[in-house]
Amino acid sequence: MSFHPVVADIGGQVFDIGSQAVEAASKASKSVTGLAPAGADEVSAQAVIAFEAEAASILSLNKAAQEELMRAGEAFTQIAQTYTEADQAAADALVFDALLWPAPGFSPGAWFPA
Repeated sequence: MSFHPVVADIGGQVFDIGSQAVEAASKASKSVTGLAPAGADEVSAQAVIAFEAEAASILSLNKAAQEELMRAGEAFTQIAQTYTEADQAAADALVFDALLWPAPGFSPGAWFPA
């Protein structure tokens, strides 16, 4: 298997997008609470209460979705790190093996004349 090295960068960007969206939602929650009723009547007061409850519910759903996006970004980054570590370990093993046990008939002088 292989992966593109840019996956780690994408993971970081996805995490940042989710983080910024959570921050924006936090600011939005302040703007939808504490609204003044349109009128002094009971219907206006009930409308404000209903609006605030619905807005809080939607903002909660949004926050959960953005947190999931942040977890996905972290997962992309972790997967890229795991692949990088595995590739590095395999490369190190190949280099180490090549140094210890050169191929039969291999003569360093053939490649690097004295």
